[in-house]
Amino acid sequence: MMGFFSSLRPDAPGNPEEARLPKNRFRAYFDILRGRFWKLVGLSLLTFLFFAPLYFWRIAWGAYSALPAEGLTEAEALFRSFVLESFSSLVSWPLTLLATFGLGGAFEVVAAFTRQEGTVYLFRDFFRGAKENWKSSLLAGFFVGLGNFLFAFNSRFYPTIEGIPGFLPIFLSVFFALVMAYFHILGYFLLASATVYRFSFKASLKNNLVFAAVLFPKNLLFLLLAASFPLLLELIPYLLVQEILIALIAFYGLSHLALVYQLYGESVFDRFINRQSAPSILGRGLDRHGDGPLGPGKE
Repeated sequence: MMGFFSSLRPDAPGNPEEARLPKNRFRAYFDILRGRFWKLVGLSLLTFLFFAPLYFWRIAWGAYSALPAEGLTEAEALFRSFVLESFSSLVSWPLTLLATFGLGGAFEVVAAFTRQEGTVYLFRDFFRGAKENWKSSLLAGFFVGLGNFLFAFNSRFYPTIEGIPGFLPIFLSVFFALVMAYFHILGYFLLASATVYRFSFKASLKNNLVFAAVLFPKNLLFLLLAASFPLLLELIPYLLVQEILIALIAFYGLSHLALVYQLYGESVFDRFINRQSAPSILGRGLDRHGDGPLGPGKE
């Protein structure tokens, strides 16, 4: 399966110091959280600089869209909502590319944390990662933006059509929500794999398309765990609560997203690639005799 990727990156991790390593990636999350908390906070704030235009646009446009439209029939109001949401999603797409460019740097830093590297220079490693991983980041942003647009367009379009069965818009909304989730999962796999393997458009895309599809139920669970703060932001319409959630996202949420999906992605790569094709990096940053959830002994 290693053939799906071109090769390991030249700076791929070697063997970290074996002392006091966590036995599995569940423990690794809390080990990193405990030992690198303030660096995770700094990383999230740094990454948020790339997300700020996207969130500013979403809140500003959301406030405008919520303004009452006088004198519209129900059908006209539905069509207005469809046009506004579709336009907002189109404008958000390039802003999403900027956001995932920042995530490329964040994933690079948390990859150093998962490798248990002793010294991590936040700004240097962040911008080095953003520079080295820009191809994967932009490809991830394209798919995340595509998923968002397909959901926004289809969830608002079908209710505007008269005479269709009432269950159909609901069914299609759920379907395109799952499509959106798939593209987000694909994007995060692209970001995680870029910290380990050389980027090749065909190889990276093929491998991560497969991972995102065949592990979809498990992927969906980890997506919900990783993106819990942004998901709540989408579901809760109250402006004050949204502002609080954005503060939490800026303070820690983006580091949480990168760390959870980096750890999960590495467990997937260990199971399907590294165990046979790259044993030198199998279970990197873990006690290699460990066992348990997301550890090298049992996947």
